[in-house]
Amino acid sequence: MAELSVTKDDILRSTLFHIQINRCEYIDDFPEAVSEVFNKMIDENGMPSYKKLKRKLYKIDTSFFSINKGKTKKKDFYEGLYERIERKTE
Repeated sequence: MAELSVTKDDILRSTLFHIQINRCEYIDDFPEAVSEVFNKMIDENGMPSYKKLKRKLYKIDTSFFSINKGKTKKKDFYEGLYERIERKTE
């Protein structure tokens, strides 16, 4: 399956790149937590729909969005990241 060709490191690099592109800052393990959610879902089910992944992403305990208030919204950030990772699975 194409989905299995995306590694946890690929997901982490995509997350860090997405943070950099959006000119955001982070002080916690936000990138690792996000990549863990994606990796676990992909390992279990292949690339899930954004709708299935969204709830798990929104549950991540992070200061990322309060630090970057005004720069990015959860919805925009996660949807953009999902699209970036989805392209890697094609």
